[in-house]
Amino acid sequence: MSENKSQSCKPKRRNLPREELLTLLKTRYEAADQVRRGVCLLNAGRYDQAEAAFKLALDHGCTDESLPSYLAACLLGEGKPDAAAGQFAEAVAQNETEASTRIRHALTLWSLGNNDAAIQSLRNGIRQNPECAELHLQLGMLLTSLERYEEAELRFTQAINIDHDHTEALVSLALCCGIRNAPDEALQHLQHAQVRRPHDARIGLLLAQAAEAARHQGHCIRLRADMPHDPGHDDRGIEELSRVIEAEPDFVDAFLALPTERTDERIFAMLLQTLETAVGRRPEHAELHYHCGRVLSRLGRNGDAIDENERAVEIDPTFTRALIELGKLYQQTDRSADAATRLERAIAAGAEYADVYYLLGNLYRDQGQVTRAHSAYRRALLINDRYEAAMAALEALPAA
Repeated sequence: MSENKSQSCKPKRRNLPREELLTLLKTRYEAADQVRRGVCLLNAGRYDQAEAAFKLALDHGCTDESLPSYLAACLLGEGKPDAAAGQFAEAVAQNETEASTRIRHALTLWSLGNNDAAIQSLRNGIRQNPECAELHLQLGMLLTSLERYEEAELRFTQAINIDHDHTEALVSLALCCGIRNAPDEALQHLQHAQVRRPHDARIGLLLAQAAEAARHQGHCIRLRADMPHDPGHDDRGIEELSRVIEAEPDFVDAFLALPTERTDERIFAMLLQTLETAVGRRPEHAELHYHCGRVLSRLGRNGDAIDENERAVEIDPTFTRALIELGKLYQQTDRSADAATRLERAIAAGAEYADVYYLLGNLYRDQGQVTRAHSAYRRALLINDRYEAAMAALEALPAA
């Protein structure tokens, strides 16, 4: 049995409604645009306006997640990214370490109100593993909550000494500098953090605030903030989204239902890259090839779309959706005979639908096969006696 058939019995998740997905995408791109605007304003020295732009990005829900990661979470959480947090827990669990176990234990103690025991647990962990930046960071975070800023700053500094690019430690250390009214020092750490995560609106906002505060103290400020990359092209995010779509290929329907005039083409370029990643892992998965072909068609690459759908029916000769898609693609590329053959195969495989017979009738008519066109249109009307297009097409045919 083909993979396409074997998966057909599993329960399907609810696809996101079109308007909900459009809103998610629109909000996401607006947030990314505000972050880019904020970076430009930072570099122009207009810190108050940069602060406003980053605040708008945060209002739009901008996080440090890539667009594909965000969409994967939205699909799993049915429009609520936070609801998908548990779905990614397995990947985290596979990377379990002694330090992460220690941190989880300490945070559990903290949540139960046992603050001293939580802090002591982290101190014990650092004693056993003094070169673990994450342990120093977490201890610093707890100390900050208790307003023990001096020791917290030492812990964040130690975390950065161990891992120079630890973004959260850099941000936390900057906040400690801000608390002791040293915005010029905070600025150095935030600039480093912004280079690490240029798409993070929170870091951009803190950087703008620190720059404005340092300028008010009379410091000469020269920022060179990094511009974030295209949010749609992130290898880790593409991998996450590809695994979601590999498990539930029909999620692609949610994207393909979006109206062309209201959808950024970058979405479909990202979706194609995602599907190609999934196909690379599962080259014998017929449904993935079919969906890949549909996205290629949406991007205007009909030749490549035909190749993908032909691969799908090569894997599963009875894959009716791919056969119907091929019929439409061959018709669009003026290959009427090939189109008719694929639709005939789809019907033979069980796709006895009124619209398929209607399309087949049109192909017969265009090839001058009037009798076969009559038969196809009549068959469409037997299935749906109110099919107006089939009625009109039948009436317009000359007598058989």
